[in-house]
Amino acid sequence: MFVLFKFLHISAMFAATSLAVGPIVVYYLIARSGDASALRTGMKFDQALERIAGGFYGVGVVLGLVAAASGNLDLTAPWLLIAYALVILLIANNFYLSGRLRQIKEATSSNGDIRVEKLSRAPARGLSVALLGLFTLALVYVMVAKPALF
Repeated sequence: MFVLFKFLHISAMFAATSLAVGPIVVYYLIARSGDASALRTGMKFDQALERIAGGFYGVGVVLGLVAAASGNLDLTAPWLLIAYALVILLIANNFYLSGRLRQIKEATSSNGDIRVEKLSRAPARGLSVALLGLFTLALVYVMVAKPALF
């Protein structure tokens, strides 16, 4: 049963991360282009995608706990503690970035082209997208390599 739950956990987490990270990066790139119409169109389903991604994260966490329990894994192993922290950072960064992108989308609705340009070029947004990629890669590394840092 451990292998089945592990497979389902990994599948759910990959689906969640794809649905959470992929669209945000696309929205960011569209926003940087300054095309307000494309951004409004592109972000038409952003909240629905976020809810679906959140659901997959929840299912993935539950399946991970079931897999750990059925495989006698230590839930306090150092690599799992690192993974928990990375998931929290990833989710917090996703919330921050999606909120800022919604701000840009709302500015496009009110014909605030100058404001859109300013918001879409903010350096913090680029850093947040870079961190999104870094946290995702670090999480995959930790889950695969299972390093023992302490």
